Amino acid sequence: MPAGVPLPPQLHSAPDPRRWIGLFAALTAPFLGVLDFFVVNLALPQIGERLGATFAQQESVIALYALSYAVFVVTGGRLGDTHGRRRVFLLGLAGFVCASFLCGIAPNPWFLIGARFLQGFAAALAFPQVLALIQVTFPEYERPKALAYFGLNVALASIAGQLLGGLLVHWNWFDLGWRVLFLINLPIGGAALWISARTLPEARAPNPPTLDLFGVAIATVGLALLLVPLIEGHQAGWPAWAIVMLIASVPVLCWFFREERRAAAHGRDPLIDLELFRLRTFRRGLAMIAMYFFGGGSLFLILSIYLQKGLGMETLDAALSFTGFAGALLVSSLVASRLVAQHRLKFLHGGFLLVCTGIAFVVAGLGTTRTGDARVAITVGLAIYALGQGCVSPVMFSTVLSGVPLRSAGAASGMLSTFQQVSSMLGVAVIGLVFSTALGGTGIADSGAAAADGHASQASAQALAFAHAATWALSINLSSMIAAALLAWRLPPTPATQSPDEVPV
Repeated sequence: MPAGVPLPPQLHSAPDPRRWIGLFAALTAPFLGVLDFFVVNLALPQIGERLGATFAQQESVIALYALSYAVFVVTGGRLGDTHGRRRVFLLGLAGFVCASFLCGIAPNPWFLIGARFLQGFAAALAFPQVLALIQVTFPEYERPKALAYFGLNVALASIAGQLLGGLLVHWNWFDLGWRVLFLINLPIGGAALWISARTLPEARAPNPPTLDLFGVAIATVGLALLLVPLIEGHQAGWPAWAIVMLIASVPVLCWFFREERRAAAHGRDPLIDLELFRLRTFRRGLAMIAMYFFGGGSLFLILSIYLQKGLGMETLDAALSFTGFAGALLVSSLVASRLVAQHRLKFLHGGFLLVCTGIAFVVAGLGTTRTGDARVAITVGLAIYALGQGCVSPVMFSTVLSGVPLRSAGAASGMLSTFQQVSSMLGVAVIGLVFSTALGGTGIADSGAAAADGHASQASAQALAFAHAATWALSINLSSMIAAALLAWRLPPTPATQSPDEVPV
């Protein structure tokens, strides 16, 4: 290069040559974290049978994991900012592997529930560090591609959980039954831990923030008051305690934000950097993600209930009916991952158009069926939806995090994950309530009665009732996705460029 010509910014310091190996090893943590949320669903009947778990205990196996993860992920993100992203990531991944082992050897239901709580806590430590490490480790011109792989990873984990749970329980390796769902994490997580420890650089800020313990306490209480009734309230019939907790969460969370502003005003480091909300891309991006996961979190839950209880399909057959979705998602995600850096907003806008079209196709098929069987419409609609999700998922995270100061990358990642989890749980609660209310209005009291009866007319009536209820429920999903699409169109066309304030060491 001729003398006097400045080097491009990315050439001033060569990026770590091991960064891609480290990334793919680190992506194991969010993949297993998301996978283990879904993979247990299809194994709950066997857990109940072999461990003697009651229905409430079976629910708690899922609920305590989701609660622990959602409550502590903000704290996990800030711990990475404070003590180093690599250190906290390795601690979280090691904890996840150990907790998975405890789940796999659980001798009774309460032991399993406690181990699942620890597993969720460990996932909350590891998950936000991956996004933060991408922000710090990769030069700006590579960051969209790395974040695209992260989005692809999370999307594939959610659908793999639907399929893998049924398959592993059906194959029953070494006669382990449901235990294999957790024990399989040991070799996978162990290999990822070994590779990550040797390839991930540590990343520290020159002036790392301190951990606001008072803010952690208030946030933990507030999120627990919000999430416990969202997870348990619907199944319990919305008792008084659930309503009281929901109402009480509002002043506690308001108190939290007031204390965060006070901490910042007095020169202390708050748990979350409220200055992030001054960034238009971050603010609108969080709203977009909240609406997207509000609708997306319950989509497969509603369809699984419709296929199994409405059409009488076996659990494994219902899971396998989503393989077309998985294939379309994989193809579109791989294409998007290669091109997203140059055409970020085109993929975002076009992807949301496909997402909305796909869900609209499913809703139309369920709403117009005369027999109650809308499997063709579901297959086609989910394929269109998957093509859109493959375009949207790799872009959303990079869009929201663009312009975030690297000093607060962990806190921003934790906030993103919290918004994702809370909105998803809220969507399951609200859309599940719409579904059950609409189903109750059809007069179907026993979902298995018609399917067990030999009369085709009764089976058709049941299928129609479930299709009617699913139509109402998924109409809420569609409205939420349309709102997310409108928010995506309002995002700034050119994300702000951030100047690095820390480097990998």
